[in-house]
Amino acid sequence: MKKIIKEVGASGGKQWFIQVVSVLLLMMAIAVSNNLLAAEEDDIAVIIAQELELDQGQTDQLRAAMKKFGDQLEALMAEQEGEDADPEKMINGIKQAQDAHNKEVEKIMGKDKFKQYEAMKEAAIKGILADLIEIQLMDVQPKTSLSNEQVTKLAEVLGDSKYRLIKVAWENAGKSLRPRQKIQLGKQLKGIQRDTRAGVEGILTPEQLAAWDKHMEEQKNK
Repeated sequence: MKKIIKEVGASGGKQWFIQVVSVLLLMMAIAVSNNLLAAEEDDIAVIIAQELELDQGQTDQLRAAMKKFGDQLEALMAEQEGEDADPEKMINGIKQAQDAHNKEVEKIMGKDKFKQYEAMKEAAIKGILADLIEIQLMDVQPKTSLSNEQVTKLAEVLGDSKYRLIKVAWENAGKSLRPRQKIQLGKQLKGIQRDTRAGVEGILTPEQLAAWDKHMEEQKNK
């Protein structure tokens, strides 16, 4: 995996591609976690089944589908540890596996419950990102005089922003974009930046915002 990150970092022009690596790592971590949880009492499939009111047959099918998907992701990751690592091949492989997995899961639980399932996954990933960002903000807190409440609100705004960036990057990963598509992608990214800025400005006082901007600028120059 380190080799993949180095190759992606050296690719230059597509800076957003780094976000794709982030989501791949996240997906793989979730897949591994799913397999570990499957051996414990709080089986992730059971938790999902309880939330969505699935029957025992659906629960067993979901558990099997999740294990198969996790195994596929682990196999794709293992292939990239050799000298012939190919990030593009891995991305395409994961996309294909993900599409097949989603179709299988939708068939198991039905269209309406699959939408609920997708919403659960989105909320879970946003929550993970917000928790990670909240930890990072502990270093910024004394420099910007943030209250604990402000830190929590900022983490939610920045977590949502990170999720949207990752989603856009993942949707465009492995594609050869035409000029018009690149313009549209740029507009999407600028829109996310505007929303993030508006969210931050709505939480911080003018004095805190000035200290925040100073800190962000210092981080860029490191």
